[in-house]
Amino acid sequence: MNAKRVLLIHEDRLVGNLYREKLEAEGLTVDSARSSDAGLKVAAERRPDLTVIDAIVPGSEIAQLIAGLRAHSPARPMPVVVLPTFRPSLAEKAAQSGASTILSRGPNPVADLLDAIQTELGLERTSTIAKALPFRADDGWLKVSLEAAPETLAALRRALHDMTRENHDRTAPQEFFQRIHGFVEQMSLFGQKPLSSFCAAIEALAFDLMRFPDQTNPSVLRTLGQSVDFLAKLLGDSFRNRLEDPGAAQVLVVDDEDGARKIIMAAMRLAQLTAVAADAPAATLAALGVQKFDLVFLDVGLPEMSGFDLCSKIRTMPMHEKTPIVFITGMATFQNRAQASLSGGNDFVGKPFNVPELGLKALMWVFKGQLGLT
Repeated sequence: MNAKRVLLIHEDRLVGNLYREKLEAEGLTVDSARSSDAGLKVAAERRPDLTVIDAIVPGSEIAQLIAGLRAHSPARPMPVVVLPTFRPSLAEKAAQSGASTILSRGPNPVADLLDAIQTELGLERTSTIAKALPFRADDGWLKVSLEAAPETLAALRRALHDMTRENHDRTAPQEFFQRIHGFVEQMSLFGQKPLSSFCAAIEALAFDLMRFPDQTNPSVLRTLGQSVDFLAKLLGDSFRNRLEDPGAAQVLVVDDEDGARKIIMAAMRLAQLTAVAADAPAATLAALGVQKFDLVFLDVGLPEMSGFDLCSKIRTMPMHEKTPIVFITGMATFQNRAQASLSGGNDFVGKPFNVPELGLKALMWVFKGQLGLT
């Protein structure tokens, strides 16, 4: 009996090679493609029994890609397995487009994928037990990824530089997004959860800018630049091995405007951070007096006392002498920025908010706090 043929469509070469190696070790024949157009061409030529796709590949959107793949097997719709994605909207589109299986992010993505393929093709399932165990990629895969990281960082910086130019075309945001997306998948697959969380937050902001170019402004470009520079630091062993899961971090959001609090809380959820809110200085000081927080978002224009005065009080509390504090205000003037620094603040965010940008800033400061870089 001939081996079942699987088509794997994934833009990132390293991730694609790892999946291919693991699937071929299970007796499957694997063809690879790095774009939707190339994948459709391979599907027409090789007639695979099943296709595995990343939700984000250059070329057609996922709905068009699934429809194109299915067109090559009209008599028997070809099973399509979608790899995990940090973009819930894309998973929803894949489901609406008739994807057979949409994988979620589990501890062992390779075992999850193999189990899905074997189930769809009616093969003996060999990875059911392994699914519950953490995936342990050979250290060589992570080493290759880290050795290639400087090239990835350089490409991100080139794309970001192009995005600062007036009337830039959409290839720069697309290039930035695809590069960081590939690195997200590498870090997630190789068990580097803190790094994958941080890169996923960069990806979320890049995805937003790619879809809505009019939201590109000096603030978000500065945040992206800071995030790329910080990522370069995190990749070193001395920092990378000290990072902790940001899911355990606690964030305090202080703002007397209900709408602003809801937006900031939504940004924290997007970044997979746990947050609580306070609307006045007294409630803020009470919360900080009994609990250690990893980050504070602090509105400047509070009732009873200004955010600057409240920040000065927070800095006298032993538990929060070095807790990162990010000011938020609708008046991002030079005077306010200077006063924020003098009162002990670490950063400054102006309203109106960009939700992915807030989430990315939050993760940067949580990690800086973990590493003692505040």
